[in-house]
Amino acid sequence: MKDYVGLFIVIIIAIVVAYNSFGNFGNGSRGMSGSNAQDTYEELPDEPSRSEVLAAIEDSEATSIRSVIRDSFPLLDTVETNDGDSEIYMTQELTLPETAEQLEKKIDPEDISDREEGKQVLFYPNEFVILQESDEEPGLVFIEVASDEFVRNNYSPSFFQGLVAYSLLNSMLGSNNWASQRESRCQASGDCYGGYGMYGGSNSGSGSFRGSNNRGGGPGSGK
Repeated sequence: MKDYVGLFIVIIIAIVVAYNSFGNFGNGSRGMSGSNAQDTYEELPDEPSRSEVLAAIEDSEATSIRSVIRDSFPLLDTVETNDGDSEIYMTQELTLPETAEQLEKKIDPEDISDREEGKQVLFYPNEFVILQESDEEPGLVFIEVASDEFVRNNYSPSFFQGLVAYSLLNSMLGSNNWASQRESRCQASGDCYGGYGMYGGSNSGSGSFRGSNNRGGGPGSGK
């Protein structure tokens, strides 16, 4: 009888060990969020139809660009740091040029960058609206609304190369030489923010800038 009890215990231990080793094999972590790729692609938030998105922008009575975007697009994610924050919205109903055109028409920005490699930036007082086409999901456009504090303290200037002159970036961020000083720090640390992607905020190091566990219906929400 003792032999059977011992064998039973060994089997139970083997099952527990095997589960811990292989049970979560498919749940590779992605930065701070811990969601897996399948969650990312299958759990994008619901979005109104194209006509409803356009109507929401046109009918919005908001006086700030952040509020217009909040009223019109589903929230995908947030990136929160001690040095500012950004909110990531998304659309699959509008292209990047259409999104830029609609936002620019609703609230006139102080300036607007060139469009290059699926990226464009609208500059508003104290806010950057950074539009970026997803590399992983065709037809998906990220709409990042970042405070100037967030851009100043987290972004890599190299993200804006080809979009806007560094002199304009310096002016928007209230500095004479933000770009050159920040570039030196980014090269030294290797952990500057390089824009948002399907797997969260990216940088040149190994970390992630994704800072919210309570995303607005975005990938992996409710987990």
